[in-house]
Amino acid sequence: MSEENKTEEKLDDVQMAAVAVSASIIVFFVVYWIIQIQSVRELLEMAYG
Repeated sequence: MSEENKTEEKLDDVQMAAVAVSASIIVFFVVYWIIQIQSVRELLEMAYG
């Protein structure tokens, strides 16, 4: 039983780490694209007034 609990615990830790890394990557890309969209809007505003 204790071996099963240890493997489940390790699996939970790995899953939580994977979720944290995935969430960090998604947040990074969302912020990146927001900045890119703002830049394009500013360039279009400068080009067309």
